[in-house]
Amino acid sequence: MVEGSVAVTVPADGRSSAGWSVRVAAVGRTRAGERVLDGFDLTVAVGEIVAIVGPSGCGATTALRVIAGLERADTGTVSIADGLSTAAVFAHTAVPRFGRVGEAVATVSRRAGHPDPDARARELCGLLGLSDPDAATHRLARGDRRRVLLARALASEARILLLDDPLDGLQNYERAVLRDRLVEHLRDRRITAVWVTRETSEAAAVADRIAIMVRGRIAASGSPEDLFRHMGDPAVAAVLGPVSTVPGIVEDVTVDVWGQDVPLAEAGPDGHCEVIVRPDQVVLVGPTEPGVDAVVQETTFLGNMRLTQVRAQDGSVVQIEHSVEDRVAPQAPVRIALATSAVTVRPLG
Repeated sequence: MVEGSVAVTVPADGRSSAGWSVRVAAVGRTRAGERVLDGFDLTVAVGEIVAIVGPSGCGATTALRVIAGLERADTGTVSIADGLSTAAVFAHTAVPRFGRVGEAVATVSRRAGHPDPDARARELCGLLGLSDPDAATHRLARGDRRRVLLARALASEARILLLDDPLDGLQNYERAVLRDRLVEHLRDRRITAVWVTRETSEAAAVADRIAIMVRGRIAASGSPEDLFRHMGDPAVAAVLGPVSTVPGIVEDVTVDVWGQDVPLAEAGPDGHCEVIVRPDQVVLVGPTEPGVDAVVQETTFLGNMRLTQVRAQDGSVVQIEHSVEDRVAPQAPVRIALATSAVTVRPLG
């Protein structure tokens, strides 16, 4: 075990050669009368990185704790493939309070049987941006404490990592650099990871597969590209970022929205529907182009773009990502249209 958060909970039916590392089936967990996990299912392949994302209180951290053996499930099973060790980093995992950074990492490497634990510790400190292995652990800033925890997890040589918001406490630029280094290391060594994050952009950048968690269970799962392209449920789609719904009529392989024929991401029944759209799928157009008239409600400058909310003539309220050069003001009339990218719909009736 590493950091007091590693466990093999149920012996697997087969070894890792069977193709999976972690298998969770129908897990339920009630805490203080609240159903935190409700039929949670997840299978993670050997070497796969699965990111779990969801709204606050969705149960993702609890699910990770159950997999790690820190909490017991009321129902269901958790299986770790035979012979695979597991390490975890949680939000409140503590760094050893006394000692030096390098020794804190080397201690775990030594326990894992590495032939040169000090060299391995130096390697991992360099990988994760810990520039001073001799720094006292109790003087570290929050971001560097996270780096030490990650270094210790990697030093364990575990084949499965359970990571609860592992980049928390780091500045945006530092997060991106550390994220890329960590993912490259995991892929090079075919280490399986379950990565819980609140940032959908982070999930898309790191994961082979994203699992969207809503109300204690996995509501949708797939590659980042597939999930962003096929958003059949507004509640699920909202986890990936702001979405709006607008009325449309499906006919064959297209949907009529605001007088435009827009391709469908996947086939559906003909008839009236709700069209699920992201801000990047709505564009500002000229007054004579196909689309619908709208009125600006509010606009926000975000540095490299603007996010503008408008109310369309049909009553739909949508958000638009657009160039900072397209200056609009509240109450100003505009005309909007859907981009040519395929959309997902939800049938009505």
